[in-house]
Amino acid sequence: MEISVIFPGYNEEASIRETISRALEALRPRFERFEIIIVDDCGRDATGRIADELAAQHPEVVVLHNPRNMGQAESILRGFRQARYQLVTHNAMDYALDLRDLDRMLPLLAEADIVVAAREQRAGYSTYRKVISHINLAMLHCFFGLRLSDYNFTQLYPKSYLDRVEVISRSAGFVTPELLFRAHDMGLRVKEVKVPYQARTTGVATAGNPRIVLASLKDLLRFWWLRLCGQVRPVRSRSE
Repeated sequence: MEISVIFPGYNEEASIRETISRALEALRPRFERFEIIIVDDCGRDATGRIADELAAQHPEVVVLHNPRNMGQAESILRGFRQARYQLVTHNAMDYALDLRDLDRMLPLLAEADIVVAAREQRAGYSTYRKVISHINLAMLHCFFGLRLSDYNFTQLYPKSYLDRVEVISRSAGFVTPELLFRAHDMGLRVKEVKVPYQARTTGVATAGNPRIVLASLKDLLRFWWLRLCGQVRPVRSRSE
C-alpha cells in the first residue's frame, strides 16, 4: 500500500521538524511506499528553509513552494494535484491527526471509497470556536444530503478521485466539504470513523478567524446554488 500525505505550512517553524519526524515514524512501518508533501505557503519565518532541509535529509519528503501566499485551501489542493500515490490524505503542521490513527481509517477502505476522520473531541477549542463549529455543522446538514459528524478534520481519498474532481471552492472551511459532497453525488461510498484530535501546542490557530468563516460561508452558498441549478460538473473529462 502507498500513500501521499499533504502538510500545508505557513509560519510553522516552531513545529515543522517535530511534526515531520513523527509523521515519518508513523508512516514507515505502515506503508510500502509513501511521500510527505510540504506545501510552503510563503510565510514570514523559516518554514520554507527548514522544509528544504528536511527534504535533503529524507527522500520521502517533497517540498512545494507556493509562488505567493495562497492560503491553506489552495495549498492542500496543490498538494493533492502533485500527489503520486494511490491514497492521499492531509494533516495540519501542528499534527492534529496522529498518523498512527490511520490504523482506524484504513480498514474501512474495504467498504468505502473515501474515509472521513471525525474528531472524538475538540481539545483546545475556545467556546467561540465550538459555537462556530456547531453552526457550520448545522448548516451543512441543512443544505446537503450527506450527513457526517465532521467535514473539516481530515479524509482519506483515492488519488483517482482527486485527479478527476473539479473543486470550485477556495476557502479553508469548505474545500473538503465540497470534495465530500461531490463524491456523494457521484455515488462514491463515504464512511467516517472517530479518531482522537491532538490539540495545538505551538503557534496560533486561524480556523475561527471571522474572515475565514465568512469566506467559507460564501463558498457554501455559492456551491449550493450552482449545484441546485445543475451548473456543477461532477468531474473533469479525462482529456482535460
